[in-house]
Amino acid sequence: MEIARVALRRRGKGWGVEVTLKEGGVRRYRYGSEAQARYFAAVFALGPRWLPPVSRGQRRRGSRAEASSAGRAASVPG
Repeated sequence: MEIARVALRRRGKGWGVEVTLKEGGVRRYRYGSEAQARYFAAVFALGPRWLPPVSRGQRRRGSRAEASSAGRAASVPG
């Protein structure tokens, strides 16, 4: 799988990387920060042998906050 083009794009509140393959396919990846998107754009530009699966849908909101508050509650001496 050869990569023809890598493009970095601003997507709403996040960032995206669009990878165009020489075979004609396009893969799009979403990242939360510009730094993450730039890092992976550089990795894709180097031409890895395989690409990770495309992200589908949106991340569930609150799951990270719920997990951290549950961890704090478990660690509180009582």
